[in-house]
Amino acid sequence: MSTDAFKSNATSKDRRLEVGTRIGKYFGDLDQGRTYMTLRSASTGKQGQRLEGAAFLFSADYLTSVTDTGAVEWFVGPTLGGSRLSEDVPLGGGKSAKVYDSHFVFGGQTGFKFNYSRYFEFEGGYQYLRYTGDRNGIKLDADQRLQLVASFKF
Repeated sequence: MSTDAFKSNATSKDRRLEVGTRIGKYFGDLDQGRTYMTLRSASTGKQGQRLEGAAFLFSADYLTSVTDTGAVEWFVGPTLGGSRLSEDVPLGGGKSAKVYDSHFVFGGQTGFKFNYSRYFEFEGGYQYLRYTGDRNGIKLDADQRLQLVASFKF
């Protein structure tokens, strides 16, 4: 969920939940590091005025235990990737065409991971992403979001 959702003038579009897919790997003697790839997408608008976006992100986190048992861990790390925006542009006569833009994305994340069992974990965190480029003279800005993640390990 975008942090814009907590502003007093937030719209329902700012408060939408997004779902993504994440695949990763833990490494180190005590699983103190992890890398993962995330694919997420969102869309807004109605037919003929639709704006869609997708992001493919690569992240690496350092984890350190907050408790003696390792049940709670703090994580922090960088993120790099790319995003693709597509927009419906009206052509007239009720027809429209899609216009695509691709952009580089970079940022980082931090939060806490709760280990419930050997195979299940839950985390809450904050992610900040900065986009490069612009669209029709409008500079793409930062994306800040709160994340809740449930993971199954196998």
